[in-house]
Amino acid sequence: MKKWIWIFAVVSAIVRNVYTQGVSDFFEGNGMMSIGVYYYPEAWPENQWARDIRNIRRLGFEFVHMGEFAWAFMEPEEGRYVLGWLEKNVRLAAEQGLKVILCTPSPAPPVWLVRGHPEVLMVDNLGRSMQHGTRTQACWTVPRYRDHVARIIAELGRKFGTNPAVWGWQIDNEISHYGKNCCYCDFCQNRFREWLKQKYGTIGKLNTDWGCAFWSQMYQGFDQIRIPNQAELVAQMNPHALLDFNRWFAEEAADYIRFQATELRKYCRNQWVTTNFMSLHEQVYPALSGKDLDAMTWTVYPVHGNLNEGPLGFRLGNGTELAFMHDFMRPMNGFEGIMELQPGQVNWGDINPQPYPGAVRMWILQAFASGADLVCTYRYRQPLFGAELYHRCIVETDGVTPSTGGKEYSQAANDMLLLRKHRQPNAAMPKKLVARRTAFLYHFDNRWDMANHLQTTRWNTMGHLLKYYKALKSLGCPVDVIGEERDFSAYPFLVAPAYQLLDSALVARWTRYAEKGGHLILSCRTGQKDRRGQLWEGSWAGPILKLIGARIPFYDLLPEAVNGKVQSDARTHAWGAWAESLDPESGTAILARYADQFYMGNAAAVTRKLGKGSVTYVGVETLDGEMERDLVRGVFERAGVAVENFESQFLVDWRDGFWVATNFTEKTLNAPIPPGSTVLLGSRELGPAGVAVWKE
Repeated sequence: MKKWIWIFAVVSAIVRNVYTQGVSDFFEGNGMMSIGVYYYPEAWPENQWARDIRNIRRLGFEFVHMGEFAWAFMEPEEGRYVLGWLEKNVRLAAEQGLKVILCTPSPAPPVWLVRGHPEVLMVDNLGRSMQHGTRTQACWTVPRYRDHVARIIAELGRKFGTNPAVWGWQIDNEISHYGKNCCYCDFCQNRFREWLKQKYGTIGKLNTDWGCAFWSQMYQGFDQIRIPNQAELVAQMNPHALLDFNRWFAEEAADYIRFQATELRKYCRNQWVTTNFMSLHEQVYPALSGKDLDAMTWTVYPVHGNLNEGPLGFRLGNGTELAFMHDFMRPMNGFEGIMELQPGQVNWGDINPQPYPGAVRMWILQAFASGADLVCTYRYRQPLFGAELYHRCIVETDGVTPSTGGKEYSQAANDMLLLRKHRQPNAAMPKKLVARRTAFLYHFDNRWDMANHLQTTRWNTMGHLLKYYKALKSLGCPVDVIGEERDFSAYPFLVAPAYQLLDSALVARWTRYAEKGGHLILSCRTGQKDRRGQLWEGSWAGPILKLIGARIPFYDLLPEAVNGKVQSDARTHAWGAWAESLDPESGTAILARYADQFYMGNAAAVTRKLGKGSVTYVGVETLDGEMERDLVRGVFERAGVAVENFESQFLVDWRDGFWVATNFTEKTLNAPIPPGSTVLLGSRELGPAGVAVWKE
């Protein structure tokens, strides 16, 4: 049996290698970044299709995206496939020189499937089966559902898998169950138990790692375990069980993506495969799919974000979040882009404001600056019916007149044509940027564990992480957001904020990294627990104490109405969510001290030299992140590396020989364009939503 498993693995690897040869040609050869649009021919009269697709091309779009919600039109009855309408639209697109991204329609199963096979419906935390009438109502774990998904993929693959007009495929859409989060059906319960059996082997091992001695939670067999569900429990959920469930759910989602990718590749040749993850979504972990997909794409609606900053953040979005997602997705397999970017107002937020004039174009060019291979907008025509009829689109409700966002997309498409004329293939990153290259260590285990045990309502994990990422961007650092599998030594600087779960092996890697000349920055909540989510038996955060050169006797949290004070370099900063009192060893320098509370004068941030490098630990989170920015800057300065001093949310990036500045602030700011540079887009002075592109 093992022999056949080995043979299968080798053959699969060979097939995968053959398939991915030339994947770079789809993107690197297309002129840096392509811009496309969603189109839903099934929602419009057939006599308008040709007109719409002609207009899509006239506006400057280079590809069109179709099919993710059209299962009822592709297979109106079980086993009866109707694909002629889709084939016609692919042909119409090809006649206009448009590439096509087709989708598997699995997020919207037809009524005959869920009525004929109700076991495919997901079950919520109250035991209720979801019903037909919306989307993502099916459970991707149910074997019968996967069988039907495989059948429709096979039909699509046979029809379009070798069609030269089809550029790529999107699997499903925003893999999730939205506000329902996860499924509690019997299939999921059993799959979770099987996953636990494989992980732990014995129920005794699980009882130990889950800390089941607490509250007499001891299990006698895996069949007694249920998915953690607060609706079924009187008191708090077991945090170790919940952490494992988070892991399982993410792996199950990745398995579903892998299943669909495998089915597609049975039929598709010279076409790439992706799925569109949601920006900063917590339940599904994109890194688990990096090896299964050819490009990592994602969805973002910038003016809907809850992390937006400043008086115009609700119109401009958060440039830090956008840049972070690009830097997170890109390193997974080298190709990434935004598959769903709003062109105007949305309709599903609590409040749905108009974007600032120019903001849509700015988002597109910021994606270009961050290395995106494609940007696609949702959607071409504003729907006249359905749940999203207030969602603004590329054209107005007459189906012809370009909207404000449509004009900005058209302008960005023309911008790309101009930039392609000035591209320098294989342009080398400037030396000053190479010296600042930074790895940002990020793992969903930490997000899940902190969410399961916040300790304070004032803590926001992504908000904390983005404080450090924003600091790096303000210094002009090129950043890769990476996982532990990557080689740290490729980066002069490594930042790992709130890295709560770790083991001795990771601490040893961090230690070697610093000893060999790397500069490591850690922040509060790091190293508190082992990989199981259990506290260490010994000193608080024991494994990192030698590394940071300090003890952590205690931490403090303040009520909403109370803020504490911390001082660094004669500046006072406010904090409220988390503060650790540090007791430094000899040779460890103090960078910040608390300025009030009963521990006034205690260290809040420290640094030490370690071998050829350094380790800096920031034990407090300030409200505005300004102290974190100053402390990060100090690490670079002590390392002798020159950095910039950009305004927060004023981004300056380099790509393919181009410098790009994008202004996400409410201020008018100057782009750092050196004398003698060639300005290709915009000007030195940038107002809100302003963009400048130049070559030095």
